[in-house]
Amino acid sequence: MIIALLVGYISFIILLGKHKTATNVTAFQSGNHQLGFWTILIMVTALWSSSLIVVEIDAAYQYGMSALWYGVSVALMSVLVSLLMPWFHQHAYISNSDLLGRTFGREVRRLSGMVIGGTFPIFALSNALAAAVFLQTALSWPLWLSLSVTTLLLIVTIQFAGMLSLAQMQGFNLLMVMIGLVYALHTMAPPLSHPKTVMPPKYWHLWGVGHGIVAVWFGMNILNVVCAQAEIQTLAAARHIRHAKWATWLSTLWLLVIIAVSTWLGVMTRLLTPNPHMDGMDGLEAFFHIVLAHSSPLWVALFGMSMWSLAIMWCGPLLFSGAISVTHDVMGQFHSLTWLRIGLIVEGVIMILYGLWRPGELAWWRVFGLTLRNAAVVGPTLVVLLWKDTFPRKAVLLAIASGIGTGLGLNAITGFSATHFVWGINPMWSAATITMVILATARLLHQRQLLGAILGVALWGLLTVLLIRDGSAANLLGILLLFSGLLFMGYAWILTRSPDAELKLYPLSKSVESD
Repeated sequence: MIIALLVGYISFIILLGKHKTATNVTAFQSGNHQLGFWTILIMVTALWSSSLIVVEIDAAYQYGMSALWYGVSVALMSVLVSLLMPWFHQHAYISNSDLLGRTFGREVRRLSGMVIGGTFPIFALSNALAAAVFLQTALSWPLWLSLSVTTLLLIVTIQFAGMLSLAQMQGFNLLMVMIGLVYALHTMAPPLSHPKTVMPPKYWHLWGVGHGIVAVWFGMNILNVVCAQAEIQTLAAARHIRHAKWATWLSTLWLLVIIAVSTWLGVMTRLLTPNPHMDGMDGLEAFFHIVLAHSSPLWVALFGMSMWSLAIMWCGPLLFSGAISVTHDVMGQFHSLTWLRIGLIVEGVIMILYGLWRPGELAWWRVFGLTLRNAAVVGPTLVVLLWKDTFPRKAVLLAIASGIGTGLGLNAITGFSATHFVWGINPMWSAATITMVILATARLLHQRQLLGAILGVALWGLLTVLLIRDGSAANLLGILLLFSGLLFMGYAWILTRSPDAELKLYPLSKSVESD
């Protein structure tokens, strides 16, 4: 029965994706900017709820009620992205790598495109592995088969019409996920919910995880505002920017309900797991075991489709977004629909390889992906936001390369650990900070502010040394380090801002890009 329903589900998803076919690149990547309010609402809700459900269940299983703050930080990020949409719309946004390429030239375009194309499959991996864990639990499928089938389904459906195919699929997938959540709530409600594990008081406290971890969650997601490429592309495809804003705000209310429900499911999973440490299961795996143990074959199949929808809702937009950066900005194919579809296949293959390489180390993958993405995208995008006039292109390239090199070097020193870091600072903070410091210094030197540059670097270096030596706020070191880099950029902006200057954007033509 499970196989039959899954085959039916796959056939229906393919039909939805094939409902419309894109005939040009603009239609494929943005739906000709004709998506309405309700479509944007469903797509944004589907995007973030698919990520939140997976993370919240696992985080609540580990930390308890304080996991709510992670979801709140994501909801805040989504709202902040919507507030920046007029600025992105003004710059004819296609992708972050395209924006950086038109501002800083071909080399920056290619490097940032490679980083985005290489890291988005990492971010998509969490939900793909969640679906794989379910299929492994319910059907005993090997990991490679689960990942391959999920990826193939995504590629086949999206390749028909890109953004329009996503719009067609996300509504059905969101419906299936909501059915799965309601069923899980019903399954874990009394009389099943008799606790088998007694948790300490801090498990029930809103700040039980600690203020430092909560600050990291908010810092990480606020930092993501300027490079949440998948959401920005979705909102940019709206017919009217104001509709995109309203849809995002209404979506946030929906997300808050999903956050509360997912946190409750994670907490109940922990309470209903007799020996969580001895069983060696993470939150999602324990959640699947409990639900499946109390389900009929029909509901196992329906819940399986819900979990597959959960994977596709997240993986689809991310792989699609990564494919745009790979095709446009790495391959240089700005007007080829065929190459966009090839780029989508490339992204899918990369995700499968990542999943098979280190499948049990999702936390490491996330640290690795955020380290590279933050180094290559956050600082340069802030430069475009802060300064309207020309900026030294070689300095941007040097800053990105230095940030990536710093992040990889710090990762290598600890054996690419997901939990042990040099000075206790996650490399994703160090990489982004180094990029910002070099960009701010380059700006000051470019504007002949030599004394200002020396003073700024000295003060930043002193502050960094004091933070590391003090060590009293170990959980906050990364956030504080990043904040010092942001302060340095603000300092450079105050000394060198040019309110009347015009931002020079390089067009897409090869003749200009090659200068």
